[in-house]
Amino acid sequence: MFKKIKRIFVGNKELPTQVPVQDEEYVVIGQEYSAYEIKESEKIPIQEDTSENKVQVIKHKIYPRVLTTRIKSPQDFEYIKNIVEHDVILINLEEVPIEAIIKEFNDFKKYLETLDYSLGRVGENTILAIKSDVEMDKYVSEEPVHEVEE
Repeated sequence: MFKKIKRIFVGNKELPTQVPVQDEEYVVIGQEYSAYEIKESEKIPIQEDTSENKVQVIKHKIYPRVLTTRIKSPQDFEYIKNIVEHDVILINLEEVPIEAIIKEFNDFKKYLETLDYSLGRVGENTILAIKSDVEMDKYVSEEPVHEVEE
């Protein structure tokens, strides 16, 4: 009992007893290599892999994520801010007079510019926002587009 109380105040100065470890043989898992005795005139045969792994590269065209939205009230810009994770954003402003949403639009424009979007006007009431790292030229149709006359 006195030794336990002494150990609390003084500490254990004795080294801990070692656990006996048995010597075991190591087992090699995997390929075993044959041993060759190297002599000056003798060459070691090297095994060449004759089986070739054929890899097919399949290219898929990844199209940009497009968000198309119509603004009906100034609060719609706040809703769009929450879902801006697209590469291309098309904004239609037909139903609202521009004078009514000019302040919210300027805030939204600054917000998109901080996210590295480029804004431009496509039509009279349509605005296009494109992320700067997206190359739109590669998504252009190779065939000429013909307008249909009615």
